[in-house]
Parts: sequence; structure tokens; C-alpha cells
Amino acid sequence: MPYLLTFAVLFLAALLVRLAMPFEFPIPWNDETVFIAPAHTMSSDGTFFVDALNAGRVVMWMPPGYTLLLAGVFKVVGYSFDIARWVSTVCWLVGVLLGLLLVRQLAFPHRYLLCALAATLLAFLSPYVLVNSNIARMEAFYSALFLASLLALLRGLPGIGLALVLASTVVHFNAVYMLLPYGVLLGWLILTRQSLILRASELAALVLAAAVLAAYALMIAGNLNGFLEDMAFQFKLKRSMGEPMSGPLGWLKVGLALCFAVAQLVYLRRFGAEVVLSLYGTAFMALALHGQSMWYFFSLVLGAWLLLLSALSMLAHAQHSWLRRCSVLLACGFAGVLVLQGYAKREPFTPLWPRAELLQRPFLPQAEIERIRQWAGSLPPGTRVSFGYTGIEPFFFAELHTAGVIWSAGRHNVHEVLPLRKDHYRVVCDSALYPKGVLKFDLDIPPLRQGLDTGCRIEARDALETEK
Repeated sequence: MPYLLTFAVLFLAALLVRLAMPFEFPIPWNDETVFIAPAHTMSSDGTFFVDALNAGRVVMWMPPGYTLLLAGVFKVVGYSFDIARWVSTVCWLVGVLLGLLLVRQLAFPHRYLLCALAATLLAFLSPYVLVNSNIARMEAFYSALFLASLLALLRGLPGIGLALVLASTVVHFNAVYMLLPYGVLLGWLILTRQSLILRASELAALVLAAAVLAAYALMIAGNLNGFLEDMAFQFKLKRSMGEPMSGPLGWLKVGLALCFAVAQLVYLRRFGAEVVLSLYGTAFMALALHGQSMWYFFSLVLGAWLLLLSALSMLAHAQHSWLRRCSVLLACGFAGVLVLQGYAKREPFTPLWPRAELLQRPFLPQAEIERIRQWAGSLPPGTRVSFGYTGIEPFFFAELHTAGVIWSAGRHNVHEVLPLRKDHYRVVCDSALYPKGVLKFDLDIPPLRQGLDTGCRIEARDALETEK
């Protein structure tokens, strides 16, 4: 019953967000456009190429796993922005189920079970985690894969756990952090001179993961110059965001978490559940600290949650009073970190924080969206329309494709603004829900948006006048 109640609360929370704040928490983001657009073209035209993202080639700055998932869903049930976000909702709920299975696997005594379930509620109800249930990004997808790999390792199936991590590389490069537990496991086996026997199912999973990676390698080989160019841009962008691992303090945090895991390993003299939880918690922390993106704040929350479960497991099975006291202190400390990381507002996420206002008003009036859809569907084939790369583009992909209208982002490509495209029309939509910090990036939208509820304006561009 406690498991069912916990899932019911989290299910209702995700449903509330998806149905009551469908495009308000969060507002449409241009990252979503970059991921949805190639999924739409793959489902409709069988190609990842999107002219608006790069007129010369396929964009290669992200692995194709999430795009293929969206494309498959679009192929089966049809396309809409709503459906793209529903995919994340389903992935998030799968992650919740895996989290509850994880707690069950730990076999806590009753009072510790209630603490573990309360921690799970705190973790998944954090706005930084809950937002993943309603945004067309891959965080909910790869988080579920990571938790599945963790559960497999806890159940004595390291081959399947490693296979899931390797395969998830094709969803996001953040999978590299989840190699930490398997590296420590390998080192422990060598140090203790133990052998590792893999079942046939584990070997099959590893072969399948290798095939997935090989397919991605072939895709890279076929678009090598684009891949190198996009990776150079990504690394340059990451360097501009700050020091590696967010600086010395970040290294200290990861180091302390890793020391906790090593201390557990030395004390227990086995690669047990507590060690696995701590190593995965450390990996999630490193992901957020090194990634330095507001969309990765969720990983700090999940890292603290796993470390707390590890401390609770130590406490539940402690045989000595000194160990119980230490475990209580650690559990209290990690609980504090979980609450702090999960519920303290941090920039630049603060303007997106859920609030009552989001339940009472739409990001854009539905009538305004329908007006632009009807207008776009009435344009002659070959017309080029830019939406300023603002994140609202996925509302209109279906109508544009049906009418043969070419969607443009205005800018040269996803990481170069100049030279601007010569489009026929530009559609600029504004809303009071836009964070002010986002508007400064309207480099190809003069005049800049003001963050006001002025709806959408349609501007004829110079290219149309020239053709006339």
C-alpha cells in the first residue's frame, strides 16, 4: 500500500502539470525545437535533415536516440507538440516506477521504508525533477535508463546494467558519468581477485548495446565533418559556462561523495547495495556539476536521494552503535542536501518556478495559436517562414509540412546567427511568462520582445517584396 500511495501522488502530480500547465511549466523552449524538428522530419520524410537548423547538413551535436523515440511515436500516433511532451511524461513515470522498485529491492524494515518513500516523494516532486515530465528534452528518457541500469546492478546483473549505460550513450553523452560504478566494480574485482561470471542474458544485452553503438558510429562516420564541427561548438560552449566540475567546490563535493562510497566498500568488504547507491549518487552529482545547465539541476536532486537511500540502508542494517550513530548523522545530512537541492530556487531556473499563476493563464491563448496555424496552412508551397528560433515552432510543424511551407529559424544555423536567412515572413510571439533573461537572445528579432501578452505578429520580410 505505501508504494501504491507514493506512485499515486507522483502520478497525479505529473498529470496535473501535463493537463493544467501543458505549456506553462515550463514555457516552450528552443531546445525542444531542436529535438522535435528532426523527429518530425524523420517520421514524415525519413530524414534527420532540417533546413532551419542547418541548410547544409544534418545537425550532429546530440545523439539520435531521443529523436528516434519521438519519431517512432509520431509515426504511430501522429504529430503534435502535446504528444512530444506526453512522451516525456511517460518516461518520467517509468522513472518513478523504477525508483519505487529500487526502494523495494533494498528491503527496508517498515519505519525505514517510510523514510525511503518520503525521500522518493521529495526527490521526484522537486520542480527541478518534475519539470522533466513536461518538456520535450531527453532527461526523463535517459534518467529512466540510468535508474534501470542501477536496478539491474542491484539485482546482480552487472552485464545488463552496463549494457543499459552503454546504449544510453546514444540518447545523451551524459551516460559517461554512469560508467563510474562499473569502473569501481572492475577495480574491486581485480583487487580482491574475484571472478565475474555473466549470464547469457547479460552477454546478449552487451552485444545488443555494442550493435547500437556501432550503428551510431556509422552515422558519425557518414557525417564526420559535421560531427566534429558541432562537438567543437559544444565543448567551446561548455568551457564558456565555467570551470570543469563547477570549480574546486564542485570537485570537493564529488570527492566527498566518492570517499563515502569507498569507505562503505572498505568497511563492508563487498560491492553491496549501499556502495552501488553511493556510486550512482556520485555520478548523478558529477553530471550536474560538470554539465552546468539549469536542465541538469534535477541530477543533483537524484544524487542526493540515492546517497540518502544508501545512508538509510547502512542505518537499517547496522550492527554496531557507533555505525548507527554515524549513519543517522549521514542520513540527516543527505536529507538536508536533498531538500536544499530540490527546493531552493536557483537562477536561471527561478522564473520558471511553478506557481498558482500558471494554473490560471495560458502561455499563449489557444485562439492565437489556431490563428497562426490557419495562416501558415494557407501559404503557397515554398514560402519561407521564420519564428525567430523562440521555441514556439513545434506548435506549427504539421501545418507547415502539409502546406509545403519551409520553416526557417532566421539565423544561419543553430550555432551561428549571421548571415541571417532571407525569409518571406517572420512570426514573433510574446508572452508575459517569458523570463526576461531569455529575451536578450532575440538576436534576429528587431525590435526585441518585451515579455508582454501581445500575442503573435506576422511580419512580411524583404525577400517577399523583392519577389513581387
